Amino acid sequence: MIRAAMEVLIQLSTVGSWVRMYTKGGHGLLSDRGLVSLKYYTVLSNLFAGAVSAAVLVLMLTGGAEMQLPMWAAMLKYASAVTIFVTFAVVMVFLGPAFGYRPMFAGELLFLHGIGPILAVISFFFFTDLPDPGFAGTFAAVIPTLIYAIGYAGNILKNGIGEGQDTNDWYGFLGGRIERLPAVFCIILGGTWVLAWIFWLLRF
Repeated sequence: MIRAAMEVLIQLSTVGSWVRMYTKGGHGLLSDRGLVSLKYYTVLSNLFAGAVSAAVLVLMLTGGAEMQLPMWAAMLKYASAVTIFVTFAVVMVFLGPAFGYRPMFAGELLFLHGIGPILAVISFFFFTDLPDPGFAGTFAAVIPTLIYAIGYAGNILKNGIGEGQDTNDWYGFLGGRIERLPAVFCIILGGTWVLAWIFWLLRF
């Protein structure tokens, strides 16, 4: 019951927070009303974690809460934990110092930047029985971030960085200098893989 309740909490935290943003608009920086909010890695990583938790919950209810997840589900759980923790790490290391921690945890962002990632990581480490995906799984866990990074970089290369509210570098990674794009791209992916490797070492 505790394991199932944890998955429900993740769904309520991640999906519920995005629905609030979608319908009422953001209550801080890096938030928007409607489908445009899907441009943010924060939103997508939380929705990914919520969807995976829903799938895990179904498997628990049909196969028993003590069952070990099949490898495909274990990889999704692993990848979603890594992906959503990247959100938390970027907020704590880069966005918080750059924009201030208070707006980074205002309104629904408290759940999307903080509570949601923490719940997903706790579930991954303590409340889900997972088979070991092996060292190769650390690279697979980077795929969601890679897909987003390609889209983020592609949009900038196609449409330019832009300025103010019309910027395509909404996270401010480039600081107005497009020549930084390759380095930022590699740092984000490299950092994500390091997190995936650490998660693998600690969990398996």
